[in-house]
Amino acid sequence: MIRLRNALPVCLILSGTPALADAQLFGLIDERLEWMRDVAAFKYANDKPVEDIEREKVVLAKTVEEAQGAGIDPVSARKFFEAQIEAAKEIQTCWIARWTDGEAEAPTEFRDLADEVRPALISLGGEIIQQISQHTPVPETSGPEFDAQVQVDCLSDATRGELFVQLQSIPPRK
Repeated sequence: MIRLRNALPVCLILSGTPALADAQLFGLIDERLEWMRDVAAFKYANDKPVEDIEREKVVLAKTVEEAQGAGIDPVSARKFFEAQIEAAKEIQTCWIARWTDGEAEAPTEFRDLADEVRPALISLGGEIIQQISQHTPVPETSGPEFDAQVQVDCLSDATRGELFVQLQSIPPRK
């Protein structure tokens, strides 16, 4: 007899696992956004601004290049990554405000932005593009799963919703 808690994985396996694929994609998005606390810690410790327009240009150019290589519409991929950048800035701003206001203990140690954090973000961005190329379009019915899985501290519901809208707007691979 299958217990109820085991029924979902069995159903996913039997159904070709589109929900599992969505879960993998959503997990990567969550993981990438979780790094924003590390980005904020570096910027806080080094008195750097949250917004870095030049870095955003680099990220978006890389996104367009990887999207084209993966057969994904580069315009919609760019819009999705723009939404991720806005989410990243929201998270960083929140953490810096918490540390500045004394709501949370400021970090005394942090990861190096250039040597550790950015390479991880670049890698995760590439993995996200690959998952998108294999699993678009993301159905509207996946919204609750996205909301449940992308639970980064300091990410507002409105920004999480915009991320999902932009993700869902990416058409199927060419």
